[in-house]
Amino acid sequence: MAKNLNPVASATAVVVSVPTIAGRPAVELQDTLFSIGEESLKAERDMARGKQALDVLDANLHDIIKGLPYNEFMLARDYYKAGVIDKGVSDDGAQKQWERSVNRCITTFNGFVRPKSQSADALRKAEAKAKKIAELAKFDDEKIEEKKAELLAQGTVQALKQAQVFAQEIERRNSDVLEAEKARRKEQAEAIIKRIRELVKAGTPDADDILFQLHAIASVY
Repeated sequence: MAKNLNPVASATAVVVSVPTIAGRPAVELQDTLFSIGEESLKAERDMARGKQALDVLDANLHDIIKGLPYNEFMLARDYYKAGVIDKGVSDDGAQKQWERSVNRCITTFNGFVRPKSQSADALRKAEAKAKKIAELAKFDDEKIEEKKAELLAQGTVQALKQAQVFAQEIERRNSDVLEAEKARRKEQAEAIIKRIRELVKAGTPDADDILFQLHAIASVY
């Protein structure tokens, strides 16, 4: 009977594979990763609840301050700031929080406009501006340009002052057109964003196809 000359080599070798993560035994990181997953979920849920709560608060604020005259708007601001300051925030910090809330109202709610100061001087200037606009309303855009050119050609101090009035009216009319275009683009963008959210939520093949096409367009531009 042949003898086994290498009994060690003939023994069955059993190698135990220890899972590792980043070069460390996985078991050492198990509790840490478990906690990170658990706390991340909690944080995301807290963020979602916080966003929902903030949306409700912004809507409530908007319902109160929309359309207010300047003095009532400022009184609402003072009450709002008092609630923030009561929590240990400085007056400057409370003012900044108020501005953030108002800016969100401007962005979120179409038609919301921050009221302007209505001091006696401001009212006088606004009335004078409105009167001037009414006087120039009888001229169409082409006539306005002609009047400005005629006055500039005269070159006198009085004519130049009058030419400036027509120049300001041209700028105002162009500004109205630009603002209208800006409002139209904003409305279109909001409609597109709303539709994209609906497509993402739908999760259907047709919705995915549209999203793919939109992504391709966005990548080009």
